[in-house]
Amino acid sequence: MINHLPVLIIIVPLMGAILCPLISYYSPEWGKKTVIGALFASFVMSVMQLVNVAERGEPVHYWMGGWNPPYGIEFVIDGVNAVMIAMVAAIGAMTALFSSPFEEANPKHRFRSAGYYSILCFLAIGLLGMSSTGDAFNLYVFMEIVSLAGYGLIAIGEEKAPVAAFRYLLTGTIGACMYLMGVGFLYSATGTLNMADMAVRLQDVENMTVIIIAMACLVVGLGVKMALFPLHGWQPAAHSYAHHAADPMIAGIMIKIPAYAMFRFFFCIFDESLPMMGAVHKIVGVMAVCGILFGSLKALRYHKYNKILAYSSIGQVGYIALGFAIGNFYGIAGAVLHIVSHAFMKTGLFYTSAALKYKYHIEYTDDLGQVYRKMPVTSLTLVTLALSMVGLPPFAGFFSKWYLALGAIQNGQYFYVAVLVASSLLGAIYFFRIFEKLFMGEETEMEDRYPAAEHGGKELPLRIMIPLLMAAAMIIALGLGNSLVVDFIEKTVLEVFLA
Repeated sequence: MINHLPVLIIIVPLMGAILCPLISYYSPEWGKKTVIGALFASFVMSVMQLVNVAERGEPVHYWMGGWNPPYGIEFVIDGVNAVMIAMVAAIGAMTALFSSPFEEANPKHRFRSAGYYSILCFLAIGLLGMSSTGDAFNLYVFMEIVSLAGYGLIAIGEEKAPVAAFRYLLTGTIGACMYLMGVGFLYSATGTLNMADMAVRLQDVENMTVIIIAMACLVVGLGVKMALFPLHGWQPAAHSYAHHAADPMIAGIMIKIPAYAMFRFFFCIFDESLPMMGAVHKIVGVMAVCGILFGSLKALRYHKYNKILAYSSIGQVGYIALGFAIGNFYGIAGAVLHIVSHAFMKTGLFYTSAALKYKYHIEYTDDLGQVYRKMPVTSLTLVTLALSMVGLPPFAGFFSKWYLALGAIQNGQYFYVAVLVASSLLGAIYFFRIFEKLFMGEETEMEDRYPAAEHGGKELPLRIMIPLLMAAAMIIALGLGNSLVVDFIEKTVLEVFLA
């Protein structure tokens, strides 16, 4: 079984997504339990795979159908994407559990929750596939699965959600086409779609014009998918109006795995010695700096909680791109660590947003007046994750920024350090403004949709509280154990620079 983990991690949720509507015909409750169980099984297998890669000390190669690469599709699991796969599986399982109270099974509408859970499961499948594959075109296939699932989960959200989904559909299609064009140019130059084989053959390519065009297409295509400034236009509305329960997963990891794909192309396929790589680093650096400052400043303007988090994500994606622009070991390590830490931070913060809506229908920060008295667990989670976003130790957000700063200092790029400090201060302003409302705002009367007195003293259902606490615990664990994560991915990252 251990040899087939790369594909089982994807096949098990796929079976759950397919079986969910069939089982829901007889029992809607067991239909959604099928998906939750499948995603938790995928998470367990992803942890087993992570341990296997750590013990082997080398990547795991899985050939689909026994076809040898470069002719067949290959899954390659190394230190970096083993962490990504475990992250996606963990957040997918947590979000499926978190969604349960929002999508209560109803025999009269037996396929409503089944449809939601199947689409959520397909989102996880696409992200797991993007993280696992070693084939450039296969990555596109999984990217489209992610997009289609994303359109659906956004469209079934709030009143303005269909418009936000349509905007994402238009922009996402452009991004996918640009990515596919980039892969097409690389295929025309190398004659292969296998990423490892492509990296070898690119060393003998003499027509640099084709490579430059491919790079430009990939930056634009993946930049759209990861909401990198100025290609982020679809993101604020999508994150603000998506389905309340699915929004944490959409905001937490749907824009992170395209960032991982950018790392794969620009540090594992393209050779650092290529003459245009310097220009790519500078362009991505400018986009990153503008995104960090733009996202932080825009977040200051809003009082709607989801809007603040949405614009904050634009800035946080800028941190990841900044690590790519820095381009040395510390920059890449900081970027990868920030992908993981921000996935749990933003997922957890959107959990708190959905929890506030579930209990009191709170959407604006002005309505948070002393809600900590009635929702202590939610408030504690919010504060923990927000402090990590600001970049205070010992939380994970501090250490990812620390590695980015070390990389910038090593390159003499002190302007990047100044941007990191400035954005952290701006983040402190809009998050501490939320804290002010949360702890010192005027208390307001609100309808309690889940009275604790009627539910054994619990402020929220356990299916909501468990993912909240898990997100906060992961941020603390990643902060205290940041060196373990960096040491684990170090071999993979060093291979990039030694290749």
